[in-house]
Amino acid sequence: MSSEDYVELVQDLCEELELGDAGEFLDRGLLQVNDTLVAIEYLEERDEIRLLADLGEIEEGIDRHAMLELLLEANLGNTSLYLPTFSVHPENHHPVVAYHIPLPVLLEEDVDLAFVLTEQLIPLLDDWKLRLQEALDSDSSGVDPLPLPGSLV
Repeated sequence: MSSEDYVELVQDLCEELELGDAGEFLDRGLLQVNDTLVAIEYLEERDEIRLLADLGEIEEGIDRHAMLELLLEANLGNTSLYLPTFSVHPENHHPVVAYHIPLPVLLEEDVDLAFVLTEQLIPLLDDWKLRLQEALDSDSSGVDPLPLPGSLV
């Protein structure tokens, strides 16, 4: 596989989502899907696509330490599709999730990047946000939360 395959996938994505010029998107690498800003990049040395989604500003009243602890626990126990990895943006300090998709999977399967983004990753991200909020709320109330999507429970 190659960066040419990635360019072709991005061109298909731009066409399907009616985003206009793929060249501009390839330069920027940013896409707004629903309310989520997603950065898309090709990691040539790993032959995979990395999707970075900003989870947004931490709401006032949220225990930042508890949230970061939950995200680290989720990283260790996660077995879900695309193996999301959580981190914190170094500049704005928002929690960020990274999805890693092997490029051959997108090329061999009859699944395109637009479908993966809109039908799989964004709904999964919405579920993660909801479960994370529930876990943080239950941490303060003492009630056991539902397991995070893809976690080993």
